[in-house]
Amino acid sequence: MNTAYLAKLKDTVPGVIATLERKGIEARHLGFGGEGSPPAKKITVPTDARSEFLANRAMGDWAEHSLSIALRPVFPELKIVQYGNTDRIAAGHPDFKARYLAGIEETRRFGKRPDLLLLPGNVAAPDDISELSHADSDAFVNQGLASIEVRSSKFEALTYMRVRQQQREAGNKAACETPSFTVKVEDLIIVYRWLERYGVVQSYCQVFFDSIFAINFLDIFSIISGGSGFTIETPAKSQEKATIMIPITSGSKIGTATELPRFEAEHRVTELGRHDAFVVPCGGGFSLDPEAARRVLLPAV
Repeated sequence: MNTAYLAKLKDTVPGVIATLERKGIEARHLGFGGEGSPPAKKITVPTDARSEFLANRAMGDWAEHSLSIALRPVFPELKIVQYGNTDRIAAGHPDFKARYLAGIEETRRFGKRPDLLLLPGNVAAPDDISELSHADSDAFVNQGLASIEVRSSKFEALTYMRVRQQQREAGNKAACETPSFTVKVEDLIIVYRWLERYGVVQSYCQVFFDSIFAINFLDIFSIISGGSGFTIETPAKSQEKATIMIPITSGSKIGTATELPRFEAEHRVTELGRHDAFVVPCGGGFSLDPEAARRVLLPAV
């Protein structure tokens, strides 16, 4: 456990709460520390997964895989392990309800598992521990040096910023001059719950098609605590949930694409006979900046 990192994170919490209270965030999203309360009402379980959900999940899988591959030559002394949920049983499957409810209960008790875990190279861990219970995975997690939450984006970040700059120089102002790190407000307490339990340094990596930007969660909490440098929006793609938007320039560019992915169509037929077709990214690759990656992912605290 990195006690210095955890102590600094805890120091930001009063400011985070005060800032989000001023922004009108409900108290139930501000209960930092300890296990979450049991659900006050019956949990509604999704009954179907449509093409948009399946496409977004495929994007997330691609981002995690691409980042994992890019990390290996930068951290040859470490082992990159899949830790976050990889369950691909979709809503509508007979086993989905039980797994969905079990996942919610696990998160309530232990917090949100980050997607990737960085371990010392001599730890005899499988490449994927996502299916292990907390009791079985803790022996590995307690040796963790860093962890990563991965997000995907449909944008090319460098292209986005270049075009916005050209528009600005032409006298056309835009509301968003850079893409953003997007963190759901409701995720803050469950990320913190996991960090409080394990004390493993955690970062947030946003994988764009042309680049990868990263920011440490300590910096996210510090920015929110400071009360500026972010906005709160309720985008439709996040089911209208309050989402913290932090410009990616508040983090660091740690990677550049060496090859763009190709796109392939996939087709799924539901139990009720509905056909869903969606496009998924395949291939592509990234080269990471070793110094920038180490500075963000393994900060000296």
